Amino acid sequence: MSVAGFVLGLVATVLAVASLIWQFFGFRKRPEAKLTPVVGLLTPDGVVTSDAGNDARESLQNAAARFPEGRFVIGVKVVNTGRAPLHVASWAIRIGPNGTSLQPTRASGLEVPHDIPVGETAVLLTELQHVQRFVSAAEGAASQPPRIVLSVSSGARTYLTGPVAPGLLSLRSGSA
Repeated sequence: MSVAGFVLGLVATVLAVASLIWQFFGFRKRPEAKLTPVVGLLTPDGVVTSDAGNDARESLQNAAARFPEGRFVIGVKVVNTGRAPLHVASWAIRIGPNGTSLQPTRASGLEVPHDIPVGETAVLLTELQHVQRFVSAAEGAASQPPRIVLSVSSGARTYLTGPVAPGLLSLRSGSA
């Protein structure tokens, strides 16, 4: 009887460990997104983009001098780093991580909803002038420049970028 109990206990332990391993790998199969805020210039030949950091302003102004008919855009680059396709249900520009948001209706680039395959990248863009008007309306009498972040929602989870450099909001199309 003790041998049967030992075998039964051993089988139960092996099944429990197998179940935990299965749960761990099942958890890791979900989609994950890495987001980067981007700014760019939409030209007749394509889109010139750069990460939305402090050093992007000068390079975009140089590009605007070469393409005066170009329009400034802002958006988010989404990389699916998970093990399953990432469904993008919506995206928005937010003032602060939990603040007021603008969901672009006149967006360039990909249409949402959109599925991003594993390991692939998608760029969602809208014209910077729409964001500038939104920020000036939502800013009101604030003494500090607003903290702008971009968000992407998969329906089940919302991902946020780091802040966009405040100096980029003063870029104007048609000027160098």
